[in-house]
Amino acid sequence: MDKVKIGRLPFLAIALTLTEIAHKAVTGESLSPTSYILSLIAGIILTLFFAWLISQMKLRKLHVFALIWLNLYVIRFLSNMIEGFFFTTIFDSIRSFVVAALIPLFFTLMEAIFAGALLTSGGRESLNALLREYLSSRSCGSWIKRIAAGSIAYFPIYFFFGMLVFPFVAEYYSDPSLGLKVPGFEVIIPVEIFRGFLYVIVLFPLMASLKWNRKTSFIALSSMLFIPGALLPLILEPSLPPEIVPFHLFEILADSLVYGLALSMILSKPKS
Repeated sequence: MDKVKIGRLPFLAIALTLTEIAHKAVTGESLSPTSYILSLIAGIILTLFFAWLISQMKLRKLHVFALIWLNLYVIRFLSNMIEGFFFTTIFDSIRSFVVAALIPLFFTLMEAIFAGALLTSGGRESLNALLREYLSSRSCGSWIKRIAAGSIAYFPIYFFFGMLVFPFVAEYYSDPSLGLKVPGFEVIIPVEIFRGFLYVIVLFPLMASLKWNRKTSFIALSSMLFIPGALLPLILEPSLPPEIVPFHLFEILADSLVYGLALSMILSKPKS
């Protein structure tokens, strides 16, 4: 990364921190010194992650912005909110879910604009062209099977690590006053397979945009799944009992590493 981009990192961290604080204010969360500090930590973490991720891309600025926006919104908010609809009592209707899901669209848009504007320079590639080239490496039927396999693969990985930590968090999910609940398998399985499908759909363009090798792909996918998808929501969510946060961090870090590795293999181009 050149000196100009390094000099922009503090400005991006400040912009992302202020966006996090504004999001909290708009959604009615109480602001305190602790929440300001956590927002600053989140801003710094996102800045460092974006700096590395964008350095691995070869896209023009507008396409970097679109890709960051898509991944941030789906992985950090939409996917988690879908799970929250079934695993918590936060949403009392589909309407309340839809209204809540619309708000992060604006704030992830702002974060993507800041990241794209401050960290992108010199990229000339089109995301559409890279996707066409990536897709041409396999047949249509092969990609359909791989997308299905990547979607389905999420559930057993999710379930395995969830069961590892469940003995440590079970009492919290059985306490109705905390707003947490565990639905039956008839709900869990389709919800998690659908979340896996969402991950495949948004991470596939990310893979196509990277200066590709399997190691970079694995790091990028695992980091995108864990940092926006788990680390930031867990440290910033005030409604979660703090006692369960370390267990869920371990769970989703393991999820992200294993699922990121699986997707980097399932969705890879064939070796030349």
